[in-house]
Amino acid sequence: MLASNLPAFHRWFLAPRAAAPGVVLHGFPHLPSGLAPAIARYLNEFDDDAGGNWTAFAPELIQIISETPPQRSLLGLGEGCKNCPANSPCGRRKVLGALARKGHAVLDGPLAVEACADISNVFRVSLGPAPADGKGFHLILRPELFSDRSLPSIIGDTYLEWITTREMADTV
Repeated sequence: MLASNLPAFHRWFLAPRAAAPGVVLHGFPHLPSGLAPAIARYLNEFDDDAGGNWTAFAPELIQIISETPPQRSLLGLGEGCKNCPANSPCGRRKVLGALARKGHAVLDGPLAVEACADISNVFRVSLGPAPADGKGFHLILRPELFSDRSLPSIIGDTYLEWITTREMADTV
């Protein structure tokens, strides 16, 4: 079953994109189940510039990519070092960072937040208290105040406003 996720990764990888941003989600104590794929579906419907290429990367797929040398090489990642094997948290952080830099990726969890900390082209969302007092987060929501059904559209619409504002600032 896990290897069946690789075609989605390959379709995402081969899709054309120009410096597209990614989305990273942090949740405390956890994210609502299925939120990342729901955001990717929402953005595929409403982000006209993405061409339907948004993909949510499940932890299982991140693990497969990090453990498989040909998949890592697609992202420009070599083998892990002896102190940081490819399937270690450090190795998975490297995969998450490479996915975020490529764009149109919805990533979630603490490793994703760490991997994207220094990447400027990432829209950061926290559901619940954000780590480091919210520094660097674009959107902080209290998920208990929203239905799980409304969160993907709230996050997706806010992302679309953010990217539009960034694009307008780049043209001025």
